[in-house]
Amino acid sequence: MRITILFAFVLILLMSFNNTSAQKSTIGFALGTTLFYGDLGGANTVGRPLFYDTERSETKPVVSAFYHRQLSNHWGLTFIGNYSTIGGDDKLIQPHDVYAVEWFRWYRNLNFHSTLWDVAVHGEYYFTRYRPGSLKYRWGPYLMLGFGMFHVNPKTEYNGTTVELKPLHTEGEGFPNSENKNYSLYQPVVPHGFGILYNVSSELAIGFEYNDATTFTDYMDDVSTSYVSQSDFNSFFSNDPATAALAYDLSRRSDELDPDEIYGHVTAPGEQRGDPTDKDEYIFIEFTLHYVMGQHRAHPKNQMKCMKWGGQTGETKKRKVQR
Repeated sequence: MRITILFAFVLILLMSFNNTSAQKSTIGFALGTTLFYGDLGGANTVGRPLFYDTERSETKPVVSAFYHRQLSNHWGLTFIGNYSTIGGDDKLIQPHDVYAVEWFRWYRNLNFHSTLWDVAVHGEYYFTRYRPGSLKYRWGPYLMLGFGMFHVNPKTEYNGTTVELKPLHTEGEGFPNSENKNYSLYQPVVPHGFGILYNVSSELAIGFEYNDATTFTDYMDDVSTSYVSQSDFNSFFSNDPATAALAYDLSRRSDELDPDEIYGHVTAPGEQRGDPTDKDEYIFIEFTLHYVMGQHRAHPKNQMKCMKWGGQTGETKKRKVQR
């Protein structure tokens, strides 16, 4: 429903503006940083909102390419594609003490990594009059809202091998009598944020953008709800005992830190593995470079050709009259 509303919003933008003097297009690319906020890893405390829960070593680069259309002095539309990677690792947490709030995440001992593909369309509202290529209206601070789709494929490393996690159903997704449904690797996203553009010249503009991507899934990192028993894995993968064993081992890795299971009750079947009430989220922080299309200045030779084809100039006619 939310995606439908946003799609309608974009259509209204496209149909509402016919001020061709302000309509110009730019193409460009952006470079920056990706921050991921899921269930795995995070700062050395219980999970907190956004920047308070950032593990700096897990920030990743992002590269983007886009097409921008300025619909009027105050409205714009951008089609953009982004590529990045994301990850999270409980080992990076440094607990202060046993049973401290951050200790439970450290003891969980799960990790993941994934590529992240994101495509979206953004509607932008500019607080000041802005025109690409204009040296008069060259500043463009704006707010942004859009919709799109993204793709992830959470994986982990195990005994020197990269393993995809979704096919293992590590939380019993799709199991009989399980409330956890299978999740898709393709998901909708609602990007929102702010930015600013500045026309360096009639052909180039630079900018900065903060893009907060709100998702509707808690499985970007394959962690959301609770632990599943080994017997459940054996039953679901009854024709493939090796996969059943692998799925159980990767769903519960606290035994790698605690072989004697001294605190094994913390990760027993039914115990909390993630937090399904807090959906996953990612943020792009980027610097942008825009090239204004159709802004080429006429070359002197081309101007001479125009004069020849266009006939005599007014000055030439004046001289002939004087003679």
